[in-house]
Amino acid sequence: MESPESLSRDLIGELERLVGERWRLEAFKRFQCVWLSQTLHLDPKDIAEALRLSVGTVRRVQAAYRRDGRAAIEGRGNRGGRRHDYLTFKEEAAFLASFARQLKNGRIHTISSIKLAYEVRIGKKVNKTTIYRLLERHGWGNVATRIHRPAQLPEPARNAG
Repeated sequence: MESPESLSRDLIGELERLVGERWRLEAFKRFQCVWLSQTLHLDPKDIAEALRLSVGTVRRVQAAYRRDGRAAIEGRGNRGGRRHDYLTFKEEAAFLASFARQLKNGRIHTISSIKLAYEVRIGKKVNKTTIYRLLERHGWGNVATRIHRPAQLPEPARNAG
């Protein structure tokens, strides 16, 4: 039975073919995580120290290479993106479209009113920052500006109009 660190003959052959390729720095570090383990038999702690990575990163890259081969080194589809969204981008756009129609009809919205409607839609409480990020994602600016009453304006501004 193979140990978790050993690679199949196919992956070892692929690794040998990748030695001469040119890589971006991040991809080269991922390549070294696997190559140093296979050629010099270094443990993840030593590899992490040499490459200035965490031990967890080294182990993650090695496991990804065993699972995905070259794609793990190139870094395609490994990181980034929204993983914990309540609604898809299209659902968010549809949600905001109702507020856009109401804005055209003269209704002013605040973050609190949008937040309340969003919470009703998803059935869960969220922080205000969730709504600010939602609005930013869809290119919305300030939802509502603070309206100053004439009594709150300085004296010259009241008489200027």
